[in-house]
Amino acid sequence: MNYLIYGLADYVVNLSYGDLSETAVEAGKQVILDSYGNLLFGRYCETSEKILKYAELSDFGMKKEKSACFIGEEEIFTDCETAVFAHTMMARCADLDDGYRHAMGHPGSGLVPLLLTMAQQYQKDGKEMITSVVAAYDIYARLGEAVNPYMYRERGFDATGVCGAVAAAALISKIIGADAEKTKNAMGIASLFTGGLIEYQNDGTSGKIMCGGWAALTGIRAVRLASCGFTGPDAALEGKYGFFQAFKGVSGHCETDYVLSNLGKDFKITDIYFKRHACQRGLHAVLDAILELRESYALTPELVKTIDIRTSSFVHRLSNPFPQTAVGAQASAQFTSAVALKYGRMDSETLIVNSFNDDEIQSLVKRITVTKDDEVEEYLDKNPTHFCAAKVILETYSGSLYQEWVPVPLGDVETPFGWDMLKVKFDQLVAGTPGEKTKNEKYGLLRNLEKVSDISALFRL
Repeated sequence: MNYLIYGLADYVVNLSYGDLSETAVEAGKQVILDSYGNLLFGRYCETSEKILKYAELSDFGMKKEKSACFIGEEEIFTDCETAVFAHTMMARCADLDDGYRHAMGHPGSGLVPLLLTMAQQYQKDGKEMITSVVAAYDIYARLGEAVNPYMYRERGFDATGVCGAVAAAALISKIIGADAEKTKNAMGIASLFTGGLIEYQNDGTSGKIMCGGWAALTGIRAVRLASCGFTGPDAALEGKYGFFQAFKGVSGHCETDYVLSNLGKDFKITDIYFKRHACQRGLHAVLDAILELRESYALTPELVKTIDIRTSSFVHRLSNPFPQTAVGAQASAQFTSAVALKYGRMDSETLIVNSFNDDEIQSLVKRITVTKDDEVEEYLDKNPTHFCAAKVILETYSGSLYQEWVPVPLGDVETPFGWDMLKVKFDQLVAGTPGEKTKNEKYGLLRNLEKVSDISALFRL
């Protein structure tokens, strides 16, 4: 029997830089830049204090492996697992990390910090980094496509952790040059111990920023175990008690026919989306609509009588007018819309936190409703990957009625950012951090990563 995991492992091992399309190379560099910017933001945000406190509690004893380095102004070393876990949490703090809508979840905040640490430890050049991240994103995306949106919507599993662990094992195996058998075993072991639940969305607690890191650690440990001769199941993915049966939705739907389809030709990394708004991706079409109306009609909160957000059940579940935490606010259709209308942006946690005590925001929130709309539901049935789709109907006190329909938010494959917008976003992420003074140098390095032989400069600010 031709088990799927063997096909994926062979692909990971045999993929070379010369096999990559030009668009895959560019996308590889872009996801690294975007996640690096998110990481620098997270390194110096308020949550970083707790992350560094966690790192101080790690057991850094005698190890044969080289010490891993924290990104920062000073040289601070720790063990590999602590550095990776801390950096992955930091890369998720801004809630501006990349995603893949067909698989759902956020591969970049878990895989790219892992890539940076491993590339530094094993002294890999830019071409090797790009090749490794393209391979890892393919593993993530192809597994996620098979089980989503059902795994997420019906079971509450987060692909960031579920698919991320297997992808992390693939990435590390590629970096260290493991053969196909060890790569297959590492991915198989990781598939047995992967997971991640989205219950944190309901109350805004801390699980969101940990999910990618847990996946990365599972990948690290799986690769180490495989290197010692431990084995993973041949039918790790399609087996009777394997990955797919565990994570498919309660509907029993799981599409596995395309896991190996066009592998090595159709690079999934080229379909990654980049985020404009610092909030749950499901809300981005809503906010794009709000900002378009705001700009087109010079709207301010005092002019607005009501806003009706008409959308699918997927976005309707994010109706929460009075969130109690920053994470909760980032998953609130009403709160994020109010912030966007007042400020013309929704791109920072600081803006969210400061808005909790803003009377104008609180008043506006009460005038915003979220409606489950049959037309949007019908559209989503025909276009299931357009899960953000929303129509916003806005009425002013003067009696004017405006509406805006956004099926796909800015930053997706139909509406790509490009390097110029990514540079603007990168500059915004690092503003006010020690990384601001060398932002152009770091951007230039990552924009031309295929020409770089030593990435150590990325760790010193």
